[in-house]
Amino acid sequence: PNFHRIPGYKVYMTGQPTLDGIKNVLNKVTGEGKIYPKDGPIIWLNLRQEPDVYVNGQPICARPPNKIGEYAELGNVTRDLIKVDEAEFVKVIEGKVKGNDGKLKYVDVNKKELEVEAKDVVSLHDVIEKVKEKFPGFTHNRIPVCNSAAPLEADFDTLCSALEGTLITTPV
Repeated sequence: PNFHRIPGYKVYMTGQPTLDGIKNVLNKVTGEGKIYPKDGPIIWLNLRQEPDVYVNGQPICARPPNKIGEYAELGNVTRDLIKVDEAEFVKVIEGKVKGNDGKLKYVDVNKKELEVEAKDVVSLHDVIEKVKEKFPGFTHNRIPVCNSAAPLEADFDTLCSALEGTLITTPV
């Protein structure tokens, strides 16, 4: 429901998608491979500051309790820090599940407390690696930016580098 296209460009936007949502977005932008090759370059820019983990295909992000459902202004966050935090977040979730008879309690974006049987816990990094099997030209570029300020110059350079050398027909 949060998938949008900038009119006239192959530039798309979405909220944090489910696993099925990621697949649906990629199939939509390629037209199931009929309007754009599935093995062609596809650039995904992830501007989130927090680590993401998928539990049963649903995204869960690590946020401070006072930032649930709000923009998370987390400060000096880097791609490398998020990668480390994401691996640790998987371990934390797996520990919580193990200590709760296979169930995970969490708070969703609407601040509603939920409990689910956690059958599958996977990091965003591992999800992306799986996506690349079907979309070999796919690149995932994590550029954690602050919501309330302009991107850092280095972040803007990273974004430009991700786009460099691609054609105007490349989905972003």
